[in-house]
Amino acid sequence: MMDSGYEIQTQLQINKMYTSFTAYHKNQYTFTGDSHNYWEVMYVISGSVCATSNDRVYDLSEGDIIFHEPYELHKYYTTSPNTKYLVYSHDLKGNLADAFRQKVFSLNNGQKNIVSSLLDYVKKRSAGGNLDHPSGEHETEDDKVEYFTHIIKDPAYGHGLVLYIYQLMLSLAYDGTKATPSNTYDVVLFSRCVKFMQANLSETKTVSDVAKHANISISGLKRIFEKCAGMGVHKYFLMLKLNAATEFLEQGYSVSHVASRLGFSSQAHFSRAYKRELKVSPSEFKHKKQGTSL
Repeated sequence: MMDSGYEIQTQLQINKMYTSFTAYHKNQYTFTGDSHNYWEVMYVISGSVCATSNDRVYDLSEGDIIFHEPYELHKYYTTSPNTKYLVYSHDLKGNLADAFRQKVFSLNNGQKNIVSSLLDYVKKRSAGGNLDHPSGEHETEDDKVEYFTHIIKDPAYGHGLVLYIYQLMLSLAYDGTKATPSNTYDVVLFSRCVKFMQANLSETKTVSDVAKHANISISGLKRIFEKCAGMGVHKYFLMLKLNAATEFLEQGYSVSHVASRLGFSSQAHFSRAYKRELKVSPSEFKHKKQGTSL
């Protein structure tokens, strides 16, 4: 009798990689912040990093890994000398994708070995040190960034890289030790302010309104946002609105509807802000997603 076998149901699916690199910083380095429509992952190889994801702040050390889901505002800065980390980004689908939303894990020895094997794989596929360095990338003994985009572009090697990522994620989903956010005074206030902003995306709130909600001075509020978010209060609120706008546009809402829904004074005001910050107009973004021309 023929055995019908067992169907394997895909739990994680990565169809596209975006960036992947390792970075080393001898002295303090600050990444001022970003957000995009795909996942980004950072793993601390050595040293320590303070990372922000929306309203959460984490103090990461060697062996910690943080997952930024799409449209999260995230930034980081190193908090010790001689810090090295791995960053890669990709799309992600599957039943286990939710297991990584708003998550930070402290890797055990077996999981660290998976990352080490991934890095060894990259090194072997980059014999002779032929790692990618984008045009204009300045490298010194104090700061070194090594991209391995060429591996992603090769179908076989790119698939091999993704297999290591699957192995790590499956291990974390079923046997991962979760880390908790920082709860210092500044972080607690920062979190309170961001949640206030997120609850009022359809409103026009001022810096004074946010400071009043947190019961803190305006100067104190600005200091906390520069420290935790790497940008001013007004800019952060605007970026939250624009991230929400992008999601609405992807869902098919009109530019005028999105502008009104997010409390912009006019469609023109919304379009100017969107293009200034995201380098594309909302109409252009919408038509690009739909595969049509203006």
